[in-house]
Amino acid sequence: GRRDAALALYERLLAVDPRCYEALGRYADLKSAAGPDPALVKRLRRTLERPGLAVADKATLGFALGTALDRAGAYDQAFGAYVEANRCSRASAGPGGARYDRDQHEHFIDQLIDTFDGERREASTHASTVRPIFVCGMFRSGSTLTEQVLAGHPRVTAGGEIAFLPKAVRTELAPFPTSLPQISRERLDDLAVRYLDNLATLFPGAQYVTDKRPDNYLYIGLIKSLFPDARIVHTRRDALDNCLSIFFLHAGHGIPYALDLMDTAHYYRQYRRLMAHWKRVYGDDILDFDYDEFVREPRPAVEKLLGFCGLEWEESCLSFERQRNSVKTASVWQVRQPLYQRSSGRAQHYAKQLEQVEAYLRDSL
Repeated sequence: GRRDAALALYERLLAVDPRCYEALGRYADLKSAAGPDPALVKRLRRTLERPGLAVADKATLGFALGTALDRAGAYDQAFGAYVEANRCSRASAGPGGARYDRDQHEHFIDQLIDTFDGERREASTHASTVRPIFVCGMFRSGSTLTEQVLAGHPRVTAGGEIAFLPKAVRTELAPFPTSLPQISRERLDDLAVRYLDNLATLFPGAQYVTDKRPDNYLYIGLIKSLFPDARIVHTRRDALDNCLSIFFLHAGHGIPYALDLMDTAHYYRQYRRLMAHWKRVYGDDILDFDYDEFVREPRPAVEKLLGFCGLEWEESCLSFERQRNSVKTASVWQVRQPLYQRSSGRAQHYAKQLEQVEAYLRDSL
């Protein structure tokens, strides 16, 4: 979170190697966070015009240019830069890489809904000194901010994006979720015990630990099978703002739906369908923590959040920007700042470009 020191290091690195485009892209993102910078826009455009630039470097610099233009209020130009950056990012994956299969993803959501019908099971008798708080939702929906708010409480430790559950889904629970009906209660209890022991090892002495993986929203049924009394904090924000923020993020090839705006909208629609199912079967154990409501009126939102997690009020939770824990997500610089509202309603600047997305999402309501 030491912005000035980071900028100074990037400047030193670029002085040594002006063609380290990853460093330039990150430097530009950090500079853009401070406000409009016409000189930075010129520098990025000039660099993008260099002959022989690798397509991956064009993607990195293109996203940085989009961010700089957005901060300057040049929204049409910014959107064009992001479109080209996403095109280059997809091209850098090579033939057949970074493709989002809409039919396959819909089938996966169908399987989740069919597998987890809300049947409750007894909690494991394993005694543990640590209790997880699961924070999940769409990427770019405010999950990092929510974790920082919770980490302001003296009884809560920020766990970040813990890989345990997604790894289990890919390995010992494969093929997930169709394997679940054949898995014994003893195996589920063993998995729950290992998860809690993992938390206790990673965070010795912690009382509550946040497990903040946005994509854990896919595994809420599994979480409730392992921990029937688990509390799920579901982060959400305006749908168009959320989709736009994903499209504007240099997410890499691991999130292929981010590379095309209508793919992003399709993924969002399936997310909304699955969350509606989870709420039908686990409603009281899921709290919607709305980013837009939070930035408008922080205190009531935080009071409700802490109460849901079984925590008493702490004033320090409103000063999340003072946290000095490690943040390893795309929101690293946003959560170092006091609360602001400029990301709420951001999509209004791109209303023309989002007309198709808006109509598509409206039809799914």
